Amino acid sequence: MSSSEVLERQSHPGEALARATEVLGAAVTDPDRIPDDALRALIANVVRLYALKAENGMRKPLPPGGGGLTVTETMVTVTDLLHALNVQMFELAMWQAMSGNCIAPHQRVDVPHS
Repeated sequence: MSSSEVLERQSHPGEALARATEVLGAAVTDPDRIPDDALRALIANVVRLYALKAENGMRKPLPPGGGGLTVTETMVTVTDLLHALNVQMFELAMWQAMSGNCIAPHQRVDVPHS
């Protein structure tokens, strides 16, 4: 691949993300296709980007229904992230209360809006 092709691909991050979404979606039926270290690095970068975008005004949760995630999938992932950073649920709740950094009631997807 030439350097111009690399630069062209880098200028279209939406296309790269769409392709990554396809690959990861297909890997759900065969998780061993994705190396653990690569997945961990991807999760770290996705979380970092999500947090940055949230701090810059993107305060909307995943699409309705959680983007297809199950409660168990979410709990496993969140638990592992908190454990990796040695953060307890109490600390998370305190941080949310002190910083006000939580989804505002009018942005919640699980509550009907009038």
